[in-house]
Amino acid sequence: AGLVKDPKDYRWCGYAEALGGSRRAQRGLCKALGKPVDGWKSAAAAEAYRSLLHTDGREIKDAQNKHVVRQGLSTETARAVLTEKGKLSTAELIRLRVRYFTDGLALGSKEFVEGVFESQRELFGPRRKSGARRLTESSAPFYTLRSLRVAPIGDK
Repeated sequence: AGLVKDPKDYRWCGYAEALGGSRRAQRGLCKALGKPVDGWKSAAAAEAYRSLLHTDGREIKDAQNKHVVRQGLSTETARAVLTEKGKLSTAELIRLRVRYFTDGLALGSKEFVEGVFESQRELFGPRRKSGARRLTESSAPFYTLRSLRVAPIGDK
């Protein structure tokens, strides 16, 4: 529709919601792809759906390659996504999960977050033994003080 250059950036898109952690959106996209409904990570559904969006959602031009017949994703963008097999970088995942910055209180290495936890120990309950909580979607070792499990992009 031309609203954004990449579907992941449109906050009201089911794909963006699934990337944001919504289990309901993840199950729906898995079902649409014919993958097990609990297979968002194990069946690489996010990558498969991103690749599908960039294949079927490409911009189409006329025979002379001058006029756009159907708006969509640029061929260059689609090619780049397909080259990466639909995988998002850690930086893109972090940007999509802005809640980790605003609600997570602290973001960094495990040691850094543990240090913040220890320096602010009185703010946490007596049963809490450690501070660092792993950022689940990232392949890089990022941690926050709060375990944010389900969060549509940009919403609380």
